[in-house]
Amino acid sequence: MNWILLKNSLLTGALATLIATGIGGAGSVFACATTPRWRKLLMALAACALVLPPFLVTNSWLDLLGPNGAWRGWIGFDILSLTGAVLILSLLTWPISFFLLLGSLQSLDPALLESDSRVRGRRLLGSLVWPLAKPSFILALTITFALTLNNFAVPAILQVKVFPAEMWVRFNTLFDAPGALRLSWPLALAPIVALCFLPRQKWNWSMREGKLPAGLFRRQLGTSWAVAGGLLLAAALLLSLVLPFYQLISAHRTWTELPKALAAGTNALWNSFWLSGAAALGVVLGCAGIFGFRLASGHSRLPGYVAWTVGPLLWVAFFLPGILLGIALLTIFNRPVFDAFYHSPGIVILAFAVRYGAVGWFLFSYAISSADPAVGEAARLDGASRGLILRKIYWPWLVPAAGASAYIIYLLCLWDVESMILINPPGGETVALRIFNLLHYGHNAQVNALCLAIVGLAILPLVLWKSGTVIARCKFAAFRTSTFLLFALLTVFSTSCRRGDSAGGSDLHSRTFDSVKVIGSRGVGVGQLNKPRSVAVDRQDNLFVVDMTWRVQKFSPAGTYLLAWQMPQTDLGKPKGLTRDRAGNIVVVEPHYQRINHFTPDGKLLAQWGQHGTNAGLLSMPRSIAINSHDEAFVSEYGVVERVQKFQLAASSNAPALSARFIATSGHMGSAPGEFNRPEGLCLDRQDRLYVADSCNHRIQVFNADGSLLRVYGKAGSGKGELSYPYDICVDDSGLQFVCEFGNSRIQVFDAQGQSVEIIGGPGYEPGQFSNPWGAVPGGNPFPLPAPGKNIPFPPANAEVFLPPNIQPPNVVQWNASVQ
Repeated sequence: MNWILLKNSLLTGALATLIATGIGGAGSVFACATTPRWRKLLMALAACALVLPPFLVTNSWLDLLGPNGAWRGWIGFDILSLTGAVLILSLLTWPISFFLLLGSLQSLDPALLESDSRVRGRRLLGSLVWPLAKPSFILALTITFALTLNNFAVPAILQVKVFPAEMWVRFNTLFDAPGALRLSWPLALAPIVALCFLPRQKWNWSMREGKLPAGLFRRQLGTSWAVAGGLLLAAALLLSLVLPFYQLISAHRTWTELPKALAAGTNALWNSFWLSGAAALGVVLGCAGIFGFRLASGHSRLPGYVAWTVGPLLWVAFFLPGILLGIALLTIFNRPVFDAFYHSPGIVILAFAVRYGAVGWFLFSYAISSADPAVGEAARLDGASRGLILRKIYWPWLVPAAGASAYIIYLLCLWDVESMILINPPGGETVALRIFNLLHYGHNAQVNALCLAIVGLAILPLVLWKSGTVIARCKFAAFRTSTFLLFALLTVFSTSCRRGDSAGGSDLHSRTFDSVKVIGSRGVGVGQLNKPRSVAVDRQDNLFVVDMTWRVQKFSPAGTYLLAWQMPQTDLGKPKGLTRDRAGNIVVVEPHYQRINHFTPDGKLLAQWGQHGTNAGLLSMPRSIAINSHDEAFVSEYGVVERVQKFQLAASSNAPALSARFIATSGHMGSAPGEFNRPEGLCLDRQDRLYVADSCNHRIQVFNADGSLLRVYGKAGSGKGELSYPYDICVDDSGLQFVCEFGNSRIQVFDAQGQSVEIIGGPGYEPGQFSNPWGAVPGGNPFPLPAPGKNIPFPPANAEVFLPPNIQPPNVVQWNASVQ
């Protein structure tokens, strides 16, 4: 047992639960003391706070209280802490107790208040309110604790070590399913408690307006209690809804980044919409079929074995960590017989449906329990058919439940990350997963734009529903026809955008390459890979790959495993960035340790340099390095600073202590020429011109050897000449540039003038296809430069491929042999 993880998990879950339940309880008491109009407004605001994307809330607080936050200096609170995780989880979950307790309090009989006017203030809360709300309060505690204990995204982003995040790291890094399952047993306690509690506990709940007069309850409650509850509710709404949303829409860069984020994320937007919609529709149709069949058969209740088995099991799936569900689905379906389904979006839809099926089951059960079975029985005695009874009598009760459950499940799926992160197929990236990746590797302004986009997706079903209602009531045929055509055009446009992302097809049809070779397989063993991030080659064309197992592995030009070495430290993060220096040594970048390492080709550490800081000459989240013919090293950095720095290295990297003297720095955050927005990959050509993959500006910037800007090419999109999150670039001797597109899962080739020559690959599992590739490197030996016309083995792009760990064959490096 890891007692630190247990302590952090229990503290995070318990403190967040107590704070959230306290806020919800005080807010529900205040809402009962307000007029019906204000109560409805408070309920609407609480609902908005509940369905607000967790990434939006987390990102806003990172922007305010992160390492370089606007409020960090005068508040002095570090949001990257356990306390920060408690704060954000409380702000995300307090509406649960608010709605549960408000539904119970609205059933309070006013006669109990009128019978004894001395029941005021604390006596009112202790003698009347608490006995009535106790079952709902315990239910709220149970649900909130289970959700906060099993939350994965918030602690992972805030770098807090808790069981769900550590379980994901254990499996994601080492494929250690038994170890991940051993870590998960404390997380199963909450669902077991809920399984024992939910079917047996009787509780009174209704969101309909009760008979309790607001003025009577306010008078008996007392001004001080009402004001205290109102202030606490106002603070909760301010911190969980108003402040994050204001920070989102008021930031100028949100709107400047939005067009690029939309253009580069068409595929992710479409995936989010249709995967969430398909899962919601599947759950609703399943529940409607089960409950509708029973009602049409004259039975308002389900058989005992169904009611006591299906419902509780769905609640267990809802409470368990999504990572655990992903591991279970991976274990079940990662077999040859299930290949077609396992490699399709159907596995993600199944995960969503299993995880959130309890919501539909609960709402349908509640709707059926509210219906009067005597009406159906009377209609049956009058000779009405089953279909007529279902359509005319029970359907009006089922429609609100179907609509509410479909929308709630749609929202939950829309910002779900943990259920799909391990089983996401190539080309199936959602907006939520893209936001998580950007937040996980450093705060970026594009997160705000993507959060705004996902809020738009959340509102879209309501807009479509309202439009459909207007159309259904419209008496003008021309208006109905034109609106129908508009929706048809939008559907065709979205479908065409979806298809455009897979340009390049599944086969290797290339003018540049004539063959492709796959190296490596999924795993942590010798010669196996787990999410390779960067690649480099030495003078003999041996390939070096660094991956999530914090190993650097060496392969021969034929793809045979030769050797490997481990990085000395990995607690803070994994290495990301490889190159070769002029002495032939392999250079490894460690972003989280703010340093550069020089290893011999056999894995012996020669030197380390770099110090943490944001001033010139210091390093802050270095990502990539390139070394020119004069032993000058260029280092890209992102996050707090967005820049490329230039250092003069010692004459020989074989020196015991390599020196790196700062020369100059260039660039800062922005989208103008010469500015950067998360610069990722770097490379140099024969003339020492520097190429920068400006990933979140979706472009390539080229600088002369003297540092002056030469050209900029590329824009956000998925067409020819357009880019989506270029993570790396390499240049061959003829000037062809090979851009590794993370967002479009492809390699795009540009000529020396920045014109697109061809697109290679697309999302998929087959050789020549990619899944969010991270890096590329040219073959051959640029130091010294080869003689003109000499053929170089395996030029020009040994493209590294980053594939999720569930794919067969996954996590491979593809070597592409050029046509010579």
